[in-house]
Parts: sequence; structure tokens; C-alpha cells
Amino acid sequence: MKEKLILVVIVFVSIYLAGCTAKELKVPLEDVGMVGVMAFDYIDEDNLKLTVAIPQYSPEAKEHTQIFSVSTDLISKGIVDIESLSDKKVVLNQLRVVLINEEFARHGKVEKSIRHLYRNSEVGNKVLIAVVKGNGEEILKGEYPDKPNINFYLNDLLQPSINTAFNPNTNIHDYIYTQTNPVFDAIVPILEKKDNKIEVEGVALFKGKNMLHSLPKDEALIIQALQGRKKLAPMDLTLNSHGERLLMDLINSSVKIKSNKNFENPKITITLNIEGTLVEFKGERENGLKTAESIAKLENEISEELEEGISDFLKKLQEFEADPIGLTESFRMYYKGEWKEENKQEILSKLQWDIHVNTSILSTGTLQ
Repeated sequence: MKEKLILVVIVFVSIYLAGCTAKELKVPLEDVGMVGVMAFDYIDEDNLKLTVAIPQYSPEAKEHTQIFSVSTDLISKGIVDIESLSDKKVVLNQLRVVLINEEFARHGKVEKSIRHLYRNSEVGNKVLIAVVKGNGEEILKGEYPDKPNINFYLNDLLQPSINTAFNPNTNIHDYIYTQTNPVFDAIVPILEKKDNKIEVEGVALFKGKNMLHSLPKDEALIIQALQGRKKLAPMDLTLNSHGERLLMDLINSSVKIKSNKNFENPKITITLNIEGTLVEFKGERENGLKTAESIAKLENEISEELEEGISDFLKKLQEFEADPIGLTESFRMYYKGEWKEENKQEILSKLQWDIHVNTSILSTGTLQ
């Protein structure tokens, strides 16, 4: 009888405590600050500037977004300091974008910060990351007259879209995956503020924890193509043989990377197939691309130009000792034992390649 009584008391006490906990955790919506964008700026080896953008949904609010900045040595402490400034409970459930100042990235501070967010149960894996030229705080506090809200502006800018010509978007999950994968080196889009707008300028190439180099859009497009992305940005190409220039909408692409499985003399064969529409052409043949023979000749010239460009880019990656494409994966799958960073570096240093590009122009668009 006593055991049953004790059990009943325990149940009632548990229910009571659970009810009290729920009441304590319940916070009115108007007292919650939902961070949409977070920015990290480098101060020194021990400190960073943490800036957040919190949208204001009240119709009585004078500003669409509140911006708060604090200097801190810990992200969690920075959030607490921001709560004291905003007088609201700051939560990260609606976090969509994380901005990393370039100096912060080059000092190897990104991985620790992103891991902190990745382990936070409030933060989703699809939060987008971008490196910014200059200052992240400045971007969040900038004036963008034709944009209603910096939170929506940055999120839309970094989301993959058919309306975006170039978009190498990277989320938290992508970044952690490449950082923990001994085959890949991470890439993150670079943003730059120009007057009253923000533009995607290229990609930041990481090696280990540090940002190593910034790559222009054309080289970032090669990475996307060799990674097997189906939908690519329009290709702007200059044919060195004639000095002619063209713009081609890429409708489809496919790639195959095959290795010789030889770890002493590693070699890969890359076969890239692209299909697209010739949108614009400037040069001697501008009015002469009307026959199957002339189109076939142009296709061959485009293929040769791309083969040369890809080869030059792979040489650059070899000098950087970095592999954002995952070229060494075609060797890792045949390796017996644990594949380490040293294995990747050894393969990269000796790697040779054959590149074959097959270009198909499906139509000449508005040229005719």
C-alpha cells in the first residue's frame, strides 16, 4: 500500500513540476527576438564582433529590422549581451544566413563558429553561409532602398534560383561535410557591397580551417560543372583563336571522372558534356552561324577553349594543394585502409589528367 502511495505522490509531483517548467519557458511572442542574419567580424585572436539582424513584425515599429553588435570572446556570451540590449529573448530558430568577414575566415576562425551553430538544436542545417569582403556589420547596417528587409534580401540572394545567374550556395551542413571529408576542400560564396546593392563576387576556397584564396566566377563555374551540377549559370566565353565572344545558356551538363587507380602515377580522365543555347555572339562570324557546318565548327572551338581553361584551372588547384571538386575521390574508392589528408595531398601533387569536352548547341536563340 505504501509503495502505491509513494508512486501516486511521485506522479503528481512530476506533473506539477512539468507544469511549472512549461509556464517558466513560455515567453510571449512580442518578447522574442528571432535572429534572421548573423555576422562574425574579426577583432583579434581572442575576440570577435557579433552582429545580428532581428526583423520587427509589429506594424508600430519604425524600423523593419533591428541591428545589434557586441564584442565578445564567446558566441553564447555575445547572444546574452545582445539580449540585454534588445530587452527580448533572442532565439536562433529563424536564422537563415551567416556572414563571415574575410579577415575572420583567413585567420581560421570559421570552423569553430560554424560547429557551434551546427550543434545548436535551434539552428537548422540549411542556414546559408557567405564570406563578405570588408565588414559584415557594415553590410547588415547598409541602406538598400529597393529591398524591404536585409533578412529576406540576403536569404533570397544566396538561395539557388533560375533568376540567379551565378549561385554557388553553401549551407552549414555542406560546410561541415566538406570540412570533415578528407577528399574535399570547402568553398563558400563571396559577397561584396557595391553602392546600394550586394553582389555575389565569386567563391572563397578553404584549405583546412583557413580561407586560402578567392576564385572568380568563371573558375567557380568550372568547380560546379566538374562536381556534376546539372543546372549551371550562363557561360561567358572568349575564343582566343578569333578573339570572338559569346554567351551561352547552359541547359544541361553531365560529367564523368575516371581514374587509372594508380597511386604512384595517378591520372584521371574527365569527360564533360554540355548542352545549351547560343544567346549572343560578337565577332567576325556573327551573321554567318546559319549552317550545320558553321555550328559544328563553333562547337569544336568552344570545346577546345573549355578543355584548355579547365586544364589551367586544375594546375592552379595543384599549386594551391586544394581539391574543392573531389578529384581524389576516384582514387579513394580503390584505396585499402583509412584515407587521410596526406593521401589526398600526395595524389594531388602527382596528378595528371586528360580532359574531353563535348559541346552541343541546341539552337542559336535570338541570333537569327
